[in-house]
Amino acid sequence: MNLSLSSKSDSMSTTLKKVLDEFTLLNETTHEHYAVILIKVMINLITNSKEMTMQGLTHEIKTAGEYLINHAQAGHGRSELVLRSTQTIYQHYISKGLQHSKADSMEALKSSLIEISQELIDIINRSKDNIKTQCLKFFNNRFKVLVVGYSNVVIYSLIEAFKAGIVMQIYIPECRPKSEGIETYRQLTEIGYPCKLIFDSAIGQVMENIDMVLTGAEAVVENGGIINRVGTYTTAICAKFQKKPFYVLAESFKFTRLFPLSQKDLSDSIRYSQEEPQFSEKLKLPENLDLINPLCDYTPPDLITLLFTDVGVFTPSAVSEELIQIFHT
Repeated sequence: MNLSLSSKSDSMSTTLKKVLDEFTLLNETTHEHYAVILIKVMINLITNSKEMTMQGLTHEIKTAGEYLINHAQAGHGRSELVLRSTQTIYQHYISKGLQHSKADSMEALKSSLIEISQELIDIINRSKDNIKTQCLKFFNNRFKVLVVGYSNVVIYSLIEAFKAGIVMQIYIPECRPKSEGIETYRQLTEIGYPCKLIFDSAIGQVMENIDMVLTGAEAVVENGGIINRVGTYTTAICAKFQKKPFYVLAESFKFTRLFPLSQKDLSDSIRYSQEEPQFSEKLKLPENLDLINPLCDYTPPDLITLLFTDVGVFTPSAVSEELIQIFHT
């Protein structure tokens, strides 16, 4: 009996290592979103699973998902947040599929789960177009827009607006500690977008000339707030004080069942980076520098004007109702 349990444990350990290795490889060699990569890894897991029962297969899927959340790019809050919300929604879709499944064999059941998984990938891949359609109605020529950090869906929507002849002046903070604003600046200026890169410390000074603020999100939480790269909260405070609309563009797979009320409610794995920030040698910093290096922050719902998602445009107060729709239908 003990030998059997040991063998099963060894088999699971091997499976989990394969899942992590596959996720890491796809993440490094493709430009697909974390969420899509996670589900593709799960499809391969289901396809190759040796489990002989529905219970065994669902346990394997759940265990592999949790393992990825805890080990994939450990220390980077971005991947953990997106993976956790995707895994939660994926698990919900799988459970719902099992409840309605009429499969009469394990192979038929696996085929059904793979089909459900592919449907979710299709939803994720369509999400950027749906969001773009929603937010283009709010864009106007000669608007001055401040863009926070780096977000695929924000950049995609701005590029599509540019192609449609809507040319806005874009202001982009550098977004320390990762300086992700520089990549946003690069991608937008490559197609001819008029952009200005600004220091993070200049956000308050620039804000009075801005017509709107756009940001993505790492996660949309239950109360309608968001978790995103550090500096989003500060920018939202400035926008609120100067009565500028603060718009969030986020895919529905980033909706997550977290309910933070303050920065302290975020786990350390989300809030802090384990990487050392890069400073110029010209600064001549003292040795043993005592540094606070946050990676993400929480922006409460009262600072957000609207959330543009692939399932509609919401006020922050409507997000909890949408979460109920997602997880109880």
